[in-house]
Amino acid sequence: MKKRFTFVYDRFENGKFIPNGYPEKYVFIHTPEEYFAKFKIEPTVHFQSDFFNKPFIDSKLSNEVDENFIYPVEQYSAVEKLLGEEKRYKKYTLFNQIKESTLNKIRKKKGKIVIFALEESRIELRSFIFLHKKLKFLGVCPSSVVYITGHNWSVIDDYHKWCDLKNEELFRDDSRIKIVNSHAQLYLKGHDLYRSSRSREDFQSPTTVGLEDVMKKEKRPHQFVCFNRRIRPPRYAMIAMLHNNNLLKNNFVSFSIETKNNIINQLNCLDTDENGKPRMDSFLRILGNTKLCKKYISYFDELLEMSPLTVDYEDLTKVMGPGHENREPYLNSYFSIVTETPFNDKTYFSTEKIYRPMLHFHPFIVQGAPFTLAKIKELGFKTFHPHIDESYDEVISPFVRMQKLTREIKRICGMSVDEMHKWYYDQLDIVVHNQNLLYRYGKEKHNLIYKLLKEIS
Repeated sequence: MKKRFTFVYDRFENGKFIPNGYPEKYVFIHTPEEYFAKFKIEPTVHFQSDFFNKPFIDSKLSNEVDENFIYPVEQYSAVEKLLGEEKRYKKYTLFNQIKESTLNKIRKKKGKIVIFALEESRIELRSFIFLHKKLKFLGVCPSSVVYITGHNWSVIDDYHKWCDLKNEELFRDDSRIKIVNSHAQLYLKGHDLYRSSRSREDFQSPTTVGLEDVMKKEKRPHQFVCFNRRIRPPRYAMIAMLHNNNLLKNNFVSFSIETKNNIINQLNCLDTDENGKPRMDSFLRILGNTKLCKKYISYFDELLEMSPLTVDYEDLTKVMGPGHENREPYLNSYFSIVTETPFNDKTYFSTEKIYRPMLHFHPFIVQGAPFTLAKIKELGFKTFHPHIDESYDEVISPFVRMQKLTREIKRICGMSVDEMHKWYYDQLDIVVHNQNLLYRYGKEKHNLIYKLLKEIS
C-alpha cells in the first residue's frame, strides 16, 4: 500500500486550492498569459499542474494540519523571481505570500517547504546563498526546505562545497537545503513516446515489421536536424558556424532573430548594441577574440534575411517542452545537432532537448554543458563513440569545446551520401536501445512524484 502525503495550501477559493506563493491580494487568474496581460510581470508559481492530482496526495488547508505536511510550491520561470532575488519581483516572493501561521509551523520543523522546479534545471549557487540568508532572517532551518530541480549536476556539489566553507552551526550536514534531481524532462519526453505508442503517428517503432529493410534501401535527402528556438549566443555561434561552412542549405535548421516593428523578437535573446547587432563581448568565451568571432558576428545581416527559418512549425513561439514532435525531419536526415540551453554557463545542466533525437532514432552531437553525455549514460542511455568523436564532452573551456564540435560536425558532413548512410546504420542498435529505454521511462511517469516524495520524506 502506498504511503500517503499531505499537501497544505493557504488559500481555497471557488472550489479550488490556490497555488502557494500566488500573491495574497490578487484574484486568482487561470493562465500565465492572462496574468501577464493584467500585471505586466510573469507569474512566479504554476497554476496547479496535473503532477499533483494523485490518489496518494491529500490536499488540505494549512490551518487544518499541524504537522507532517508538505507546503508545495510549483516554480514558474526563473527561481530568482520566486525568491525575490530579482528586485522587481521582491514583493511577489514566496516568503511574502506564505501565511505567518504556516511559517511558524515550518520554523518548528512540523512541515517542509518543497519547491518543485520539475521542468527547470537552471539554478546557480548564488540563488541558494540568497535563499540561505532569507531563511536565516526568517528563522527557518534550511533542512525544512527542499528544492527539486530538473537535472542540474553541478549546483549540488557547489552548494555543499560552499556550506563546508562556513564554520557555523547553520551549515551542518543535517541543516542544509536538500536538492533533488527529478529528471522530470526525461520522464515527460518519454511519456510523449509512451502516450502515442498505439498510433505511432509521431514516432517510428523499433518493432515495425520490415521497417529496417525499407529504411536501409532509401537514402535520406538531408544530413542533420538542428532545432533552435530561443537564440542565445552559443546557438547563434552554432548557426553562424553552419552558415560559414555552407551547411544551412539543404538541412533542417530552425531559428528566429528577426525584429518586428522595432521590437526585438521574444526568441532573440542576444546581447545587442544600439543597432540591434550582437555584441562581441557575449561571444568571447565561446569563440575567443579571433577573426572567426568577428566573421560570425558579421553574418548577422545575412542570417536576418533568412529569419525566421522554420522546419515543422511555422510559429516557434508555440514550441516548447514536452510534445511538439514530428518524425518527418528525422526520417529524412541522419543525425541531430542538439543546441542545449547551457554551454558557457557557470552551472551544468540539461533539459528535454537531449532526449528529442532519442525519440526518433537519431545519433546526436550536443552543444551543451561539460559532461552532458556522461550524465545521460548514468541514466542507462548509450552514446556514439567511436562513430562520433565525443571527447568534446570532457572539455571545460567553451572555446575549445566549440572548436572540437566544429571539427566533428564538418568531418561527418564531409561524408558522401553512401558513407553517411552506412555510418548511420552502423549505429542502429544504439538508437533502438535509446528509444526503448526512453519508452520505459515514459511508462513510469505516473510514479515520478511518488518516488520524489518518498525520497524527501
